[in-house]
Amino acid sequence: MNPHLDPTDLGILNLLQENGRLTNKELAYNLNRTISPIFDRRKRLEELGYIKKYVAVLDREKITACMVAFPQIVLNNHSEDALASFQRSVIAFPEVLECYHITGNYDFMLKIIIPDMHAYNAFLRQKIAPLENVGNVHSSLVISQAKAEIGLPIL
Repeated sequence: MNPHLDPTDLGILNLLQENGRLTNKELAYNLNRTISPIFDRRKRLEELGYIKKYVAVLDREKITACMVAFPQIVLNNHSEDALASFQRSVIAFPEVLECYHITGNYDFMLKIIIPDMHAYNAFLRQKIAPLENVGNVHSSLVISQAKAEIGLPIL
């Protein structure tokens, strides 16, 4: 736990993770506090970057038929410039939802969303393979999803 956050701050963060549309009045009621300090704390949490943004979580299956893939990528060069260049390139692709620099047999793991296998093949051939530092790619495709939480556990 962050030593700069007290139980009220943590309560605000927990409640907003569940429902980002809560008003300061609703937060105050749920935390048994008055509105004014809740307003100040929420504003401070936003200004300090604990709250990055407010978003609507969409049901991807209702929006479009799609598949999720996790390409794991080995780079040929591991210099700071090579790593940064790869990251800049892949985060610009709209298909890439997440990009992780990882340990183990691979250097990077991406989470991507694509309409179908044909689109995945095109993504690999037209976007990933042409990047100058890519050595090889191993792919894992999602068969089903048992859990998908976007909130962080705050204890």
